[in-house]
Amino acid sequence: MGTIRDRGIIKWQAALMLPEHKALNKKKDKDDYFLNKKPTLDEYQVEDFENNIHYAMEYHLPISFRLHNEGNPIELHGYCVYIDPVTKELSIQKKDSSYEKIKFNEIISVIVED
Repeated sequence: MGTIRDRGIIKWQAALMLPEHKALNKKKDKDDYFLNKKPTLDEYQVEDFENNIHYAMEYHLPISFRLHNEGNPIELHGYCVYIDPVTKELSIQKKDSSYEKIKFNEIISVIVED
């Protein structure tokens, strides 16, 4: 009788792989490689962020935020003018007098500038 021929890893590959699928997989892997993961924050860091924000609002001090925006950290400088407790958003008045809303869960760090 004959011997059993093992096809190795070929038996586990998909039977049909279109060129579009291959290009999409390569693009996905490339995009994910360059994105930074959001750091996990413990409850003490979040509490410290809240205290710094309230302190800056009370004394009308400039504040700097570092935000995690779709894998890319960005800096935002200005004054915190309003906190919406329902949507958990902050209204920031930037140095050029424009306003920007940020979500609290995007915040990585908060620095109060004296």
